[in-house]
Amino acid sequence: MKTLFGIMIIRLITTESPRQILVFYTNSGLVKQKSQMAILDAHQKEMIERDINVQRFPSSGKDLSAWKKWDIDSSSSFTLILVGRDGGEKLRCTGVVSAEKLFGLIDAMPMRKDEIKRSRSNKPK
Repeated sequence: MKTLFGIMIIRLITTESPRQILVFYTNSGLVKQKSQMAILDAHQKEMIERDINVQRFPSSGKDLSAWKKWDIDSSSSFTLILVGRDGGEKLRCTGVVSAEKLFGLIDAMPMRKDEIKRSRSNKPK
């Protein structure tokens, strides 16, 4: 019973946390950052459907704590990290990620499958 209760609490907490895309970049990675943001901006509807927040972290002094927290190699000009609702890292890439790859990965996650199932069952017929 305790296990079931724990799972229910975790589900409740994590379903309220948005997914996150973290974009880390240096001056030499600015072109990749702009390309990535253009892809994400072009798919705002899909981003909203999947409850994704985007945060950008240039290699300036005020953002160094995030670079350390996520263990970003300071010699890397661009790194994208997808963080799931559970706070865990789901994807890390040093190149621009297509919307198809990103949404395909998210849609294959168990929590996202549950979200899709719930939204289908709540639609009037």
